[in-house]
Amino acid sequence: MKKIFFVIQFLCIMMMHFLSSQSSAIMIGMGTEELTSESALIVRGEVAEVETRWSADEKTIVTRVSVIITDNIKGQTSSKMITVEYEGGEIGDIGLRVSDISPLEMGEEVILFLNPAKSMVEGDVYSIVGNAQGKYTVDKEGIARKSGFSVISGEDMIDNNIPVEKLIEKIRGIK
Repeated sequence: MKKIFFVIQFLCIMMMHFLSSQSSAIMIGMGTEELTSESALIVRGEVAEVETRWSADEKTIVTRVSVIITDNIKGQTSSKMITVEYEGGEIGDIGLRVSDISPLEMGEEVILFLNPAKSMVEGDVYSIVGNAQGKYTVDKEGIARKSGFSVISGEDMIDNNIPVEKLIEKIRGIK
């Protein structure tokens, strides 16, 4: 009986340690091919506006971001500006952080893999495919970088720290 109690106690301690040590989302890696095939629209652009508000049902915090499109890499949109929406953000002293979301920041240059979304607020908006995996931040040296998640498998298929032009060429070559 003591042996069974010890095993159960050990398993509970290990589960508590595992669950409490998670600081970012752990996912199965999505390569450029998978992200591209699952996306209706892929754009390069600059974040022009970030607005956080309550969802229509007032149960969650939602961030809406306006992105000025500088390059339509895949798909078409009738506008030079699109709206991207995701869960999370801050309203006053209340904040919601979602572990598999890499927030968009004002002035940031990005490449986004997108699909039309059922908006949590109102209007026509897009959601990021693969959450944090579908967002690249473009640095001043022209390198596309990902962050905000960990993968349990498929790390070798993820294009990270890749020259922007090489990434765009790869995306356009995927049918």
